[in-house]
Amino acid sequence: MLLSLRLPRIHELMDSAAIEAVHVRAGVELPVGAKLADITVDLSAIAAQDCPPVSHYRIVLRERLWLRELRMARGDDVAVGSTLALFTTDPAEATAAEPQREARIAIAGILSQPEWTVSSA
Repeated sequence: MLLSLRLPRIHELMDSAAIEAVHVRAGVELPVGAKLADITVDLSAIAAQDCPPVSHYRIVLRERLWLRELRMARGDDVAVGSTLALFTTDPAEATAAEPQREARIAIAGILSQPEWTVSSA
């Protein structure tokens, strides 16, 4: 069976999200709990506050599937509803048809962990 992963609307004012990290590659079997991607939702242009309303999330797979096609990359800004990936329940299944349903995922808020650089001052 062909399944898709589309960017869900996490907040009612959300129009898009930035892909911060992609933790998978196409052509592999993914177990339940596999980390798919980390995304950032920035609502600062829509909801002005004292501090920018920026949230970070991780998308995790809730079923065992084969990742057949990846349609996202680090740095992409993706609109809500855009297809991020295609999966199948069997590695030999065709991907030319329309997906039969969405892949089951979980979304968790995470703390951003920017890359630290060591300065030799």
